[in-house]
Amino acid sequence: MKYNQEYLNWKASINSSTVFGGKSNITKKKYGYDWVDCLNFILIANAEVTDGLLSTEEMAKIKEINEITFAHWVGDGMPYASDEPNKKLKIAHEWYFSIIDNNPDDQINMKVQEEMTKVIKFLKSQDWFNPTFANSIINWLVEIANSDGNIIANEKGSINSLAEFFEVKKPFI
Repeated sequence: MKYNQEYLNWKASINSSTVFGGKSNITKKKYGYDWVDCLNFILIANAEVTDGLLSTEEMAKIKEINEITFAHWVGDGMPYASDEPNKKLKIAHEWYFSIIDNNPDDQINMKVQEEMTKVIKFLKSQDWFNPTFANSIINWLVEIANSDGNIIANEKGSINSLAEFFEVKKPFI
């Protein structure tokens, strides 16, 4: 068994980062975020943008998915500190809400969509990205949308659009 070097680099950066205003100054990679951050961004953005609310139920489901992907990212069967998955999720949460906080109301949807487009293109461009992972993302988005008990038309449309981009079966007809 072996730790993922990307995880080790991230762990070193959060352990040595200086805190300014309550936020860690985390060193970013070439794109700025790794695939776990990007996946979490997609989950958060899709949940919030489609119905204008990031419900407690949706956030709980995102947290559950983050735990699964974080464990995989660290390395199969490798131990990690119990607070680390939440720290990782916080990166995507702050990333998403920085777009909300730093743009005029009439530009927020456009800016979120621009960032979402960059993120999904980044993920799809990875050598390891495949239909199985794409289907996992789509299934997770459906679970998140369903977690508050009501999947609305915007959620269905957004998820179907992403499935189409990833070239996998759309979950909604």
